[in-house]
Amino acid sequence: MHEEETPEMKNIGPLDNNGRFDIVLALFFLVGVVSFIAGLFVDAQRAWYNYLIEFFFFLCIALGGLVFAAVQYAASAAWSVTIRRIGEGLFSYLPGLAITVAILLLGVRELYSWAYTMPHDYFTYTKEVYMTTLWFIVREAFFFALWIFFGFMIVNTSLKQDKTQDPKLTLRNKKLSIFFLILFGYTFTFSSMDLLMSLQDHFYSTIFGVYCFSGLFLSGMAAIAIVIITLKNRGYLHNAVEKKHLHDLGTWIMAFSVFMVYIGFSQYMLIWYANLPHEIIYLIPRTSNGWQYLFALLPLLKWLLPFIVLMPEKNRSNPRVIFWVSIGVLVGQWLDIYWMVVPSFSESFRMISWMEIGIFLGFFGLYGLVVRRFYKRHSLVSVGDPNLETCLKGRYLHV
Repeated sequence: MHEEETPEMKNIGPLDNNGRFDIVLALFFLVGVVSFIAGLFVDAQRAWYNYLIEFFFFLCIALGGLVFAAVQYAASAAWSVTIRRIGEGLFSYLPGLAITVAILLLGVRELYSWAYTMPHDYFTYTKEVYMTTLWFIVREAFFFALWIFFGFMIVNTSLKQDKTQDPKLTLRNKKLSIFFLILFGYTFTFSSMDLLMSLQDHFYSTIFGVYCFSGLFLSGMAAIAIVIITLKNRGYLHNAVEKKHLHDLGTWIMAFSVFMVYIGFSQYMLIWYANLPHEIIYLIPRTSNGWQYLFALLPLLKWLLPFIVLMPEKNRSNPRVIFWVSIGVLVGQWLDIYWMVVPSFSESFRMISWMEIGIFLGFFGLYGLVVRRFYKRHSLVSVGDPNLETCLKGRYLHV
């Protein structure tokens, strides 16, 4: 019985230098800068909370890519070897995002009521020390430094392995990933509580960080799927990413859509049933005055769409189906963050305006430029990974 030949990968990068696309992304970035500056003069508070929405949305995608890669290393997964570098590339935006953190800190007093006054009552008494501007800045700086440190260590080790072919580097990344995932669970929980939950200083939910994480991981996988399918449509990753890999990625998206709706329902059900004053003040404005329609739309986009559409076996191997499902998931993620943020500033539903669109384009342009720079400098596949042959031949399917 002869040995099965390893499929030959073709056009695995680096990405070609497409100057026209970079120009478009740069124009998007300029549109965002102009929109944000103009928004500060028209409605400063609205400009700042839109900045926060886009900041958190793209933060989730960047961290989602890194978390996905770390999970694969920690689990010694073979199926995702040809996909993992795409997730690592999504993280490359995080150092650039660190600059936008500094800008966000300038708007703390516009966004968070606790930054200038903390009412002295039962629900906020224990938060007075924790919720201060200085302590907020210190925490976020520490969180970002920690994520960037581990991200650089994991990604640089992966890139080094492309050159050295050293299998020991996989073990190093496995250890780094395990430490990172443990620390990430705590740090992202506190960061999401700082950035989003504290918009209403009375509100408190122990499951809020888990809900934000579920959206992060789901949107991260959706972004990975979109990038991979777009690259394949442009002729990249030939034989590197096949239907069997897309099938597994689609299965992950479908599975974690269930996890997301489970966590979302758990938070809603417990708040509704307990009927505690410091919890219902969060849900009541988000399920009335027009916001209830957006609330009902979220599980449709982030659960029913990926779960039902990707349930048939053939759909999880169909690039076009996975692409549009992933687009729907990212739209749902953006609307979810919009739903979490805006009711803290407006009781009635606010339609999307030029400010929302402009600032989104700005962040999208910046994100696209930074991530494309990574893909233009490095291989799109981890060619030095010892499990590459197993991934290409699909041997992991028979283990």
